[in-house]
Amino acid sequence: MNANSKPSKPATIKSWLASQQISRLDAELILAHLLGHNRTWLIAHDDHKLTNSELKLANNLVVRRQAREPLAYILGYREFYGRNFSVTPDVLIPRPETEQLVAHILNLNRKNILDVGTGSGVIAVTLALELPSAQVAACDISPAALNVARKNAHALGANVEFIESNLLKNVAKKFDIIVANLPYVAHGWQVSPETSFEPELALYAENRGEALMRKLILETPKNLKPNGILALELDPRQTENIANFAVKSQHFTVLQKAPFLLILQMK
Repeated sequence: MNANSKPSKPATIKSWLASQQISRLDAELILAHLLGHNRTWLIAHDDHKLTNSELKLANNLVVRRQAREPLAYILGYREFYGRNFSVTPDVLIPRPETEQLVAHILNLNRKNILDVGTGSGVIAVTLALELPSAQVAACDISPAALNVARKNAHALGANVEFIESNLLKNVAKKFDIIVANLPYVAHGWQVSPETSFEPELALYAENRGEALMRKLILETPKNLKPNGILALELDPRQTENIANFAVKSQHFTVLQKAPFLLILQMK
C-alpha cells in the first residue's frame, strides 16, 4: 500500500499492519505514534477501524521508512536511558553505546561535569537528572543542535548550562569530568544507508575519524581539574591510537578501555 492508495473497504489495525512492507515493529510504532496509544493497545484493539485521514498519514510515514529514513526522525523522538528525547535532522540519533558511556560516568559520581558536542543533549540531560546534586554544562558548535538540547532539558526538567562553542574554545570553567561523544566516523567506512539522513557535522571527522578527539585531548588540560576525568566514546578500531596519543601528550594516564569507551585521567 502506498501513500496515495485508497482502500476499497475500511482498514482495521490488523489488516493495515499485515499489508505493510516494513518491519512489523516499525509499522506498529508508526501506527501507535499516530493514534496516541502504545503497541499493547494496538494488539488489544486490532479490529479498530482507521479513518481515511489516519490511513493517509500512516502510509506517508511508511513511505519515508521504506526510503530508509530513520524511525527516530519519523516519530520525532528516541528513547535514551528510559526517557524520550526529541530528535530532529539537526542532531545525531542517540545510540545504545552512548548509554554505556553515561553508566560509566554515573559510577564515577563526580559533581561538576561538561558534555562536549552535546547534540540532542541526551548525555548532559541524563546526567543532570540521574545526579541531581551535580552541576552539568554542555557545549556544541551547532546552534540548531543546542536548540534541540535546550528543548529536551526543559521538557524533562533538567538543569543544564548550554554553551555554543567549538570544542572548548568558549568554555571558561574547570570540571571534574569532561565527557564527549564527538564525531568519530572516518570517511570511507561502510555505514548504514540511514546515516545519510543524519548531519555530517555530527558523524564524520578527518584523520581516520580521530581528528576531533585528538584536538579535544590537547585542549582539555585548561578545563579539567587535577585528577579529573576525560571520558570518550569512540570506535574500537580507534582505542589504541587515541589512548597512545593521550599518554604521549603527557597530561593523561589511561584508566579504562572498553568497547566504544576510553577513560583518561589527568595527571
